[in-house]
Amino acid sequence: MRIVLLGGAGYIGAVATRHLAALGHHVTVVDGLIYQRDDDPARLLPGAAAFVHADLRDPAALRDAVAGASAVVHLGGLVGEPACAVDERLAVELNYASPVIAAQAAIDEAVPHYVFFSSCSVYGSREGTVDEDTTPNPLGIYARTKVLAERRLTGMLAGRAALTTLRLATVHGRSPRQRLDSVANRMAAQAAWHGHIPLNGGAQRRPLVHVADVAHVLAAALATPAAEPRVFNVGSDERNYTIADIAETVQAAVPGARIERGPERDETDARDYRVSFAKLAAAFPHAACPTSLSTGVKEVADAVAGKEVGDPDQEEYDNHRGLIASRRAGRIAALRSAACDRLHAEYAAIDRSAR
Repeated sequence: MRIVLLGGAGYIGAVATRHLAALGHHVTVVDGLIYQRDDDPARLLPGAAAFVHADLRDPAALRDAVAGASAVVHLGGLVGEPACAVDERLAVELNYASPVIAAQAAIDEAVPHYVFFSSCSVYGSREGTVDEDTTPNPLGIYARTKVLAERRLTGMLAGRAALTTLRLATVHGRSPRQRLDSVANRMAAQAAWHGHIPLNGGAQRRPLVHVADVAHVLAAALATPAAEPRVFNVGSDERNYTIADIAETVQAAVPGARIERGPERDETDARDYRVSFAKLAAAFPHAACPTSLSTGVKEVADAVAGKEVGDPDQEEYDNHRGLIASRRAGRIAALRSAACDRLHAEYAAIDRSAR
């Protein structure tokens, strides 16, 4: 199978590329390398993968990249509310306009399957347990761009290509392109480097999923396209945690680390949800996200302690601060092309009507 991964040089993409290539697929990674890092794609990606350096908002570049593909996977964009709040226009271009432009390229080139990476952040704050049929409750720019992109792609691809949407739990674990700003990775890295585990609040609920499990779910979904659009929460029912649970798991995994409690409520992040992953487990029982939180915590803590990963406070491991540095260096900015202008106006109109 020829698979095109848009944004495939990122934290999840670097793991997914290796897994898909190991399965014998021909993988092409298309990435704008927007963060100011010294990453060499040749180091990040296996020899079985091809690399195309291109802006994911460029219709012509995307058409060229996806021509002849069996599937297109859109992993790119800005991840997390802090990064999206830096420049809302840029967030809309990368998280809404880019997936739509890519979908049009897939339609133009008759690609039969499109996979869109979304997030469980779309659920916002909910009592009880949410599933794929729960109405989204986005609390910020990141979640809104994901919700509206999901809806737009569903209508756009109907009758033209299979659509699989993967709503990821919060991802943790080791990757060739390491992130240390997600909750479990941040706690593990801080525990290994500084000996303390930052904890604000603790009662908020978060489901977690290991990055390698995400790659396995992606491979399973690619192998089984469906005629009707489908949405899966990606994670495991056994791995719904509170923030305090995560801190305690890190403390148990990193000898000598201590929990340092901050404010009882993290005012910067109001998300609070428990997620059902029953639909995923039924569809893909052999790829149902078995990796434990303690495994991912130890991977990250050992990488930091062994100096495979540098000082976790460096901006290169943080999407928010890394984006600020990239904008300052002129590596990324709102493109304001004709396609992006049109789709930004479309997004703004839909967003106003949805509120």
